[in-house]
Amino acid sequence: AAVAVSALLILSGCSNTPPGAEGPSKSDEKCTPRDAGLKTLTEGTLTVAQYEYPPFSMSDGPSNLTGLEGDVLTQFAEAECLTLTVNKGDSAAMITSVATGRADTTLGSWYRTKERAEKVRLSAPLVISPFSSVTKEGVSTVDELAKLKIGVGQGLVGVEKLKEVLGDNLKIYQNDDATYDDIKAGRIDGTVQGFIAAHTYLDKHGITDFKVTVLDPDDRLPATLDPGQTNFPVNKDNDALGEAIDSFISELRESGELDKIAEKYKLDPSVMHPAAPNLL
Repeated sequence: AAVAVSALLILSGCSNTPPGAEGPSKSDEKCTPRDAGLKTLTEGTLTVAQYEYPPFSMSDGPSNLTGLEGDVLTQFAEAECLTLTVNKGDSAAMITSVATGRADTTLGSWYRTKERAEKVRLSAPLVISPFSSVTKEGVSTVDELAKLKIGVGQGLVGVEKLKEVLGDNLKIYQNDDATYDDIKAGRIDGTVQGFIAAHTYLDKHGITDFKVTVLDPDDRLPATLDPGQTNFPVNKDNDALGEAIDSFISELRESGELDKIAEKYKLDPSVMHPAAPNLL
């Protein structure tokens, strides 16, 4: 896991609106959409399937999104003169909501994977977060991980491969908070998660004696071979929306706005600069 992990953490509009600047509200009659004719499920609204997954996805209201990805979607909605509608749910329902036409997109550290690419249109990559273990021992290999009792949230990428490797040593939880509750209670030995989210959840649950360690590449767990790249999935029938999101991500990256968002959440800007798009 010779990844430059230390670099990942620093501390442990409208058409004429520059990226990151406060754009006109939906009620502004002069608001000109960045992409004319863009269609969404409900006219004038961007419907987002959302679950709490800090620091990527947070919401404290039906039209409010924050976080590494939440801030980007908020700015995208402003640029397109759209009102945000946030539909909360469990992580396992997010991709399905997009694929079945109940949401325009979703967020919450959804890695670009081959399996998801069959169900939804994946956007350009946004954030990089390597597959990591969360244990007291700081294990870095799959063989070491297989000796421990591991719990994961049901929406984790590669959970089926984890089942093959860990067998009865793997317990699947409804969400990540439940996983960390059992870590804190001593009922399991650790979890597997993206590097960024793992640090956030340890802090959230007040766990100080566990380490986050990037897992060494292992063919048995494809998610370890390439760093995971998050994205905003959209329905396959709305390629125009996906293209608009792609170009908006590129615009924010070139303007330096993505760097500012990373720093806002106490992360090194490098997390917003993934390499060429991959599929886990």
